[in-house]
Amino acid sequence: MRLTSLLPGVVFATLPLMAQQPAAPAKGAEELRASVKEWIETMQKIQVEEDSWEKDREVLQGYKEGLEKEIEDLKEQIERAKTRKEGGDTQSLDKLAERDRYAAAQDELAKQLRVLEEGLAAKLPILPEPLKQQAKVALAVETLQKGIQLPPEKRGEDVSKRLFNAVELMADIEKFQQGVHVHPELRKDSQGREFKVQVVYFGLAMAYAVNEDGSFALTGRPAADGWKFTERNELAPQIQQLVASATSEKDATFSQLPLIQP
Repeated sequence: MRLTSLLPGVVFATLPLMAQQPAAPAKGAEELRASVKEWIETMQKIQVEEDSWEKDREVLQGYKEGLEKEIEDLKEQIERAKTRKEGGDTQSLDKLAERDRYAAAQDELAKQLRVLEEGLAAKLPILPEPLKQQAKVALAVETLQKGIQLPPEKRGEDVSKRLFNAVELMADIEKFQQGVHVHPELRKDSQGREFKVQVVYFGLAMAYAVNEDGSFALTGRPAADGWKFTERNELAPQIQQLVASATSEKDATFSQLPLIQP
């Protein structure tokens, strides 16, 4: 119960008591009134303090409720952050696993490319000179040789570019392999004399060559260290007929020539 509601009753209850007391000296009455006044003032101060405390208590209660709400919000944020972190960790692990798979695939591709480049490099000697002199093929061969010379720690560089180059080179070689090609070349006879001849290449398998007047003829086969040509002057007429058939737009004619043994 609040003190303010008690003060008037206390005062009024005191007055009859004071009326029933025998008349006291004036000094005693003054002291009593002063004591009652002091007591009332004290009670009023206590009431003011109680009112102030009640207001402070309400403010603190509001702070308490606000802090509790903030704590709940922070807890929810922490839980959401944990969920996001767990999801982020899973994504990070997935990305790391994907990166590792990519790196492993790239390493494997680099190894397989190395095998392909070495295989192609070993076959370069069997390419006829007219094929190797084609600008596109010459550039591809140069790129291939640069790739072969890379040290082990750099063999994983430019893998895509080198792979494309190797595939394009194989395509050009295969295109030559599937056709019959006639090219002018300079060849020497057994006495060191040089002749201009027409060489008919049957892909990468064999070749026949003859000069214009039919006095000098050759047959050729690819070997591990390059093409080897053998002088076969007795075949000059048949080879001339072959050259004429290969370079003419007329109907093809049948030419009898021996198969060239390796």
